[in-house]
Amino acid sequence: MAKILTALYLVMMLAAGWRLFGLGWSRGIKIVTAVAVLLPLPLLLILPALMQPQRPFADLLRAIGLALLVCGALCIAGGWSAAWLRARRR
Repeated sequence: MAKILTALYLVMMLAAGWRLFGLGWSRGIKIVTAVAVLLPLPLLLILPALMQPQRPFADLLRAIGLALLVCGALCIAGGWSAAWLRARRR
């Protein structure tokens, strides 16, 4: 189940990057929106690990949260670049 949710999260970040490129907003608003879409799930894992580092598996939670954050950012950038390449080709 965890693998399915992780894959779903990354696919949703890819779709969010694709859709953000197509909007007529300024680049700054698009970046702020991408960060707002990206942060909630990884922060659900990172914040408890940072608030109570003595708890068991806190380092594992922090590592998983950081990995989701980096991979989600890469997926948003990938969706953004795929939409840009498609628009450029047309």
